[in-house]
Amino acid sequence: MISDWHPLVIHFPIALLSTSVVFDFIYYYSKNKDLLVASWWILLTGLIASIAAIASGIIDDSLIGHFGAVWPIWHNHGAVQIISIAGFAILFYFKTIHPKSYNNNYTSYLLCSSILVALLFYGAHLGAVLSGRI
Repeated sequence: MISDWHPLVIHFPIALLSTSVVFDFIYYYSKNKDLLVASWWILLTGLIASIAAIASGIIDDSLIGHFGAVWPIWHNHGAVQIISIAGFAILFYFKTIHPKSYNNNYTSYLLCSSILVALLFYGAHLGAVLSGRI
């Protein structure tokens, strides 16, 4: 069944996006430029995988119907995940299109990306609760 796809694809963006941030932190301390390149590709792959995760989540939600019913927004698994992915997309934009700004504000980038990883993990927790796994 199509609704079985969501639990299978969600782990890819979670792992990829958080690994990208880990590589950014390692770069911060080592200054190995290869880590920045790896981080960029992992972030891109994580954002692409997020499209499949969000799409399968919307399909699942059409069967469950919680997306518009849960308030406040911080208790809504889908909304929290979409917000975190949008944040990663914004960081990817600055990392790709405005590298000078990105490099000049690297510690701010690390702070923002760390907050987004925490938000991503919190949204994943809400999804686990929603599915009855916790």
